[in-house]
Amino acid sequence: MFTRKRQLKKEKIKKRTKTAFIVLFFLSIILIFIEYLYLNFSFGKTFYISPVSQNKTSKTIALEKELEKSNILFKRVSVSSDRSLLIELADGGIVIMSPKKDIKNQISSLQLVLSKLTIEGKKLKSLDFRFNNPVISY
Repeated sequence: MFTRKRQLKKEKIKKRTKTAFIVLFFLSIILIFIEYLYLNFSFGKTFYISPVSQNKTSKTIALEKELEKSNILFKRVSVSSDRSLLIELADGGIVIMSPKKDIKNQISSLQLVLSKLTIEGKKLKSLDFRFNNPVISY
């Protein structure tokens, strides 16, 4: 009789410890998830710095480097849905470049247009290099 009671006590203890471990396991998973959400929302971005995590392609990275070499100030470079390259200039203008044409030629044309507009005192709204002749709007 005493052995049967001891066995029942041991089985209850095993079940309770098993249940406690399962509860602790799920609580720890929930806490890790909450901490992850808190860190992402408090810092605003994920912690990765690589271009792959920022969805940058090799074309946009190469374009950024060429713009920096040419001393053209820009905020952002992205790829549009039709695969054209969009450059948001620091002064608010938008430049659309064709990936099919030579990037260096387009950048040198951009430099020329920007210098002319600076001399004339005009502000660029958009410049489109996808066509045979650039389309400029002030």
